[in-house]
Amino acid sequence: MGTKSYHHENLRDSLIEKSIEIISLEGDTNLSMRKVASACGVSHAAPYAHFKNKDDLIHAMQEHVAFELSKTLMHVIETCSEKEEILTYLGKAYVTFFLENPHYFSFLFSRREVMVDFSYNADPANNYKPYEIFRQTAIQALTPTGLSHEKMNDVIIAMFALVHGLASIATMKNTTYNEKWEDKIETILTLFSCGRNQ
Repeated sequence: MGTKSYHHENLRDSLIEKSIEIISLEGDTNLSMRKVASACGVSHAAPYAHFKNKDDLIHAMQEHVAFELSKTLMHVIETCSEKEEILTYLGKAYVTFFLENPHYFSFLFSRREVMVDFSYNADPANNYKPYEIFRQTAIQALTPTGLSHEKMNDVIIAMFALVHGLASIATMKNTTYNEKWEDKIETILTLFSCGRNQ
């Protein structure tokens, strides 16, 4: 078997990406350190320089997707010049992220270890980071409306449900749609903006 030349960090990321593909296509039981090494064209010992075992690899996969999604959402927050539309732009970025990486969605949300706390008083430090970014941004956007904490949380959950649900159906393999999702995301999301129909 031929081997590829990898930089240390490049190999780690390649092992993670290939492992996500394997799980998305074949399921957890068909993932092994040996299999992912072969898929990346490296020695069977190479993954152990980065991960102690399969469980450690899967944990790293979850962190990798969460980090990339969080980075995408934070970029929107940092560069958005139309702050009144920030939630629409965040939602669009969320859906687009999974459209571009559909195997991420099926992998990530099939994991029991990925826990999201939808409570208003959820601990930001321990909540799932991509959702927490969305939640904190929504709280800032909705605070001027004077909604009670309970009503505000209901609106945030409803908005996230729309965004997450759209990402889900747009990445499902057994659905069809005669439009390009990329062209319709913003239109669909603006039907529900800051808790009111447009």
